[in-house]
Amino acid sequence: MRVLAVDIGTTNVKAAVVDENGKVLRAASRELALISPEPGAAEHSPREILAAVEETSRLAARGFEVDAVALSCYQHGLMVVNSRCEPLTNALTHMDWRAARYVAEVEKRCDPTELYRRTGCPPLFVYALPKILWLKSERPAFAAARFLLVKDFVIAKAVGEPYVDYGNASGSQLFNIRELRWDDLALEVAGLSEEQLAEPVEGSETLCELPGAGAELFSVKPGTPLVPGTFDGAAQNLGLGAEGPEKAVLNLGTTAVVRLLGRIPVLDEKGMRTFCYYAAAGRWAFGGSTNNGGSVLRWLRDALGGLEVAAAETLDADPYDLLCAEAERAPPGSSGLVFIPFMAGERFPFRDPYARGVLLGLRYDHRKPHVVRAFMEGIAMVVRAIAEALANLGFKPARLLGCGGGLRSRLWAAIVASSTRTPVARVRGGEHASNVGAAALAFKALGAVRDLDELGWRAEVADVVQPDPALAEVYDVLYEKFTEAYRLLAPFFREWGSGA
Repeated sequence: MRVLAVDIGTTNVKAAVVDENGKVLRAASRELALISPEPGAAEHSPREILAAVEETSRLAARGFEVDAVALSCYQHGLMVVNSRCEPLTNALTHMDWRAARYVAEVEKRCDPTELYRRTGCPPLFVYALPKILWLKSERPAFAAARFLLVKDFVIAKAVGEPYVDYGNASGSQLFNIRELRWDDLALEVAGLSEEQLAEPVEGSETLCELPGAGAELFSVKPGTPLVPGTFDGAAQNLGLGAEGPEKAVLNLGTTAVVRLLGRIPVLDEKGMRTFCYYAAAGRWAFGGSTNNGGSVLRWLRDALGGLEVAAAETLDADPYDLLCAEAERAPPGSSGLVFIPFMAGERFPFRDPYARGVLLGLRYDHRKPHVVRAFMEGIAMVVRAIAEALANLGFKPARLLGCGGGLRSRLWAAIVASSTRTPVARVRGGEHASNVGAAALAFKALGAVRDLDELGWRAEVADVVQPDPALAEVYDVLYEKFTEAYRLLAPFFREWGSGA
């Protein structure tokens, strides 16, 4: 049996053909452009997403007979569509902070702790709920329109009607993670009816057989089963076989996430420092995610890495590898530089839409290696803060299963391992873990197994980066500086929160 698994990420769309052993037989990838037409905007073009799905599916599926198509997709991407599901806006991604001031409006309209208990989503600007309030206020013509998440839109184009899997719905702040339906309180706060949203479905079951248009979109035969899947993070855990309190995944990609998967919802009701989303097949994903991960190094590459980009073209190398090599020339702690990496606001555990990137302690003797390393260390400090929030809830895994482009750098893995005092097991082939996890749900839907555990798929560990005790002490000091600096700067961030 073979499954075509399509993963729509915030940076790339990746399609892969996966067999019953969890092996990727062929894959294709296409980068998505991030559009910023005004301050605070961070959007994707829905038509570009469709084109990327079509192109990567065609390249991956060429020559294969597949038994199903399965999907995974990034969380929090919201768009407005008309009655025919044609887009009226771009997709607002998690990095779009224009709805930040409407978080306070959500808190004004309901008890945020009660909303968190119901939806697993604390007050945050990344969610669909404040974005919908912003859109309805700023663009009243959209008040009666339909609001879809990114995967809902793709499914609508494939089958004619929008459906949303429970996993992606869980990242909207509109979905009850226990009752698995749109939440009454959240809909009341948003001023929405269920008819303005996609129909929720279980992601580990077959939705339908693809009609001609859908089969053409995915380059498969008409009648091929479509399995909605789940969000990319939950799919990643499933693809790595990471379930249970000892099996945490650290993904350092566009964002950075520490995530666990279990059979019951886990909430941080006192501090609301973690998320909890339904995943699929009777499992919930919980943990913390940054709004800024590898994306800060991408900014550094584009803004200040011209020499590395030019050298990479000449050497047929990756400019990120060259930047990381520069960082190795700086000492731990970056000679006193402290980087607050909140360039697009921050999610967990700080929950601050107004926070911004700050480089503290800059001196004339600092050079580019110090700046690059400080960027990498700043992300590691946020990962540590997430790990501490999870430890306070009783979850302290023995190691972190590490994947994502950022962890191709052994230096970055070592910084995170020492910052958290937890070994980082770098996974081989982790770039396709979300595809493999979506495929796992398809094999269950096809009846190949009754429960996902029966697949027996496990991550292949390439190496384990151990914490360095001496480095850990340096990062203990840096973490104190980092948290104190944020505490002192937070009032200024909020005062300057117009973002102008």
